Amino acid sequence: MAQVRSFSGGISHVGSLAPSSRIRRPGLALCFAAAGALSFWVPDIAVHLQAGPGFDARHQWAITILMPATFFLAYLIARNFAIQRDFRWAGPAMLLGVWLTGGLFMNLAAMASGSGFAGASGIWRLVVIVLSVIPIVTYILASYEGSLLALLAVTLGALLFCGLRASWTLLRSAPSAPKMASEKAATPARSNVA
Repeated sequence: MAQVRSFSGGISHVGSLAPSSRIRRPGLALCFAAAGALSFWVPDIAVHLQAGPGFDARHQWAITILMPATFFLAYLIARNFAIQRDFRWAGPAMLLGVWLTGGLFMNLAAMASGSGFAGASGIWRLVVIVLSVIPIVTYILASYEGSLLALLAVTLGALLFCGLRASWTLLRSAPSAPKMASEKAATPARSNVA
């Protein structure tokens, strides 16, 4: 518990100056972002390695199912870890990692399989990786590379989950309708007595 010394020399206990959940922990957020990026993009690289230049619709469906599934599994594990550390932003940090590292991992997948934009020279690969921190570039690259459906599934699924959780929280915190009606009925009766 924090102590504050006053001008008169007395000491008073004021409790924690800032709740621990509000303290920013960039190292922990960076770890969650890396976990999100690896869990989402590694299956993409693996499928591209296996497919090689023969990447077709079967492989696209495989990454559309594998990438969100591995991300969701990693999120469940990360959420338990975040609860232990009192960190509330594990999901958004993981999703941010997916979007910011998309260009890097899609370039690695293209280089590994010899397809896609693997024919670009070194400087253009670097430009693509740097520009991919802009979300629209990751979106465009994913539509070209074949992982757009997986990227949209994870992003829209996260937004839907946040919306449902917020709605559930609002529903739980709202007073019930019958209780409010009984309070309104009790109010006029009290005024008539007086």
